[in-house]
Amino acid sequence: MPPRRLESVEGMRVVAALAVIAIHGVPFGHAMGRTVVGTAWDAATIVNQLARFAVPCFFVLSGVFWGRRTESPENRWPVTRSTVTRLLLLFVGWSLVYLLPWEGDRVVPDFPTRWWANVDTNIRWISRHPWQVLFAGTNGHLWFLMALAQATLIAALFRGRVQDRWLLVLGTALFLVYLLAKPYRGTSLGLALSFNPRNGPFVSTLFFVLGMRLARRDPTPRWLRHGGVLALLGVTLSMLELTWLHVHTRTSLAQDLVVGTVPYALGIAMMALSGHRWLSHTPLASLGTSVLGIYASHLIFLELLGPIALRLRSGWWDVATIGLVFGGSLAITTLLGRWRGTRWLVR
Repeated sequence: MPPRRLESVEGMRVVAALAVIAIHGVPFGHAMGRTVVGTAWDAATIVNQLARFAVPCFFVLSGVFWGRRTESPENRWPVTRSTVTRLLLLFVGWSLVYLLPWEGDRVVPDFPTRWWANVDTNIRWISRHPWQVLFAGTNGHLWFLMALAQATLIAALFRGRVQDRWLLVLGTALFLVYLLAKPYRGTSLGLALSFNPRNGPFVSTLFFVLGMRLARRDPTPRWLRHGGVLALLGVTLSMLELTWLHVHTRTSLAQDLVVGTVPYALGIAMMALSGHRWLSHTPLASLGTSVLGIYASHLIFLELLGPIALRLRSGWWDVATIGLVFGGSLAITTLLGRWRGTRWLVR
């Protein structure tokens, strides 16, 4: 019997989905006349980094629920097969969706001639970047689905064969490769890799395994306070860490993850699992089952609205865009969820 989902978890997952939209929507970035964040601790960069708990938190919570469902060895592979198959179907399905151009400035002018030309351009790009498509799909945010599938497989392969602490060691080693090849690349220990180590199992495994370890514990309402303190320490460490890297190696302040992201995301996950009444019985909790569809579809609406943000250069529009994208993604998720033929794309 699958573990009961907590309303506090569902509500936090919705908050995390909003954070992902904020990362990609670059609030306040357009108002400053640019969409590239990370050159200074301005409003756009601060929002970007505060939102970075989202995807790692998804990995942690996935590890929690997978860990609980596979406590019995006989459940391990049936649950893993079901989970991985679902993730791969979602990855392929949404990769096909994003094979189509959705950017407003590529869709509207001279439709459909220019639109079809852009479809052809996308297909040619795929043929030139097969490995990138294999690990990150046809749109960058789909890396999460493939990375989660790989972390789940790794956990299933090693659990029971070695002690779980060695699985944690493996996850830490993979994350260390990511750190040295991305945010710490400019240091004397940096690695030069020909691929993006954020994709694949380098990031997802550690957070998934941390979720598995949380699954062994019984959450209490006190986790809200403990998780909050851990998250605050984590985000503070992230800011200090990024500042040091920026000053000494000119590394961008806008990084996917750094060392501080680990306690930051873990703390947020603990808060979600606390089941505390402050996080339960909220309107957000009722939207929790739509989070996967919102995550997968939100880039459609961001790309459609993107040209407007570039023209208006308004901080208020940037903030409003987050709500518009969330609403549009929720609407299309609800719509697709009503039909058996498309429900698998959003559930």
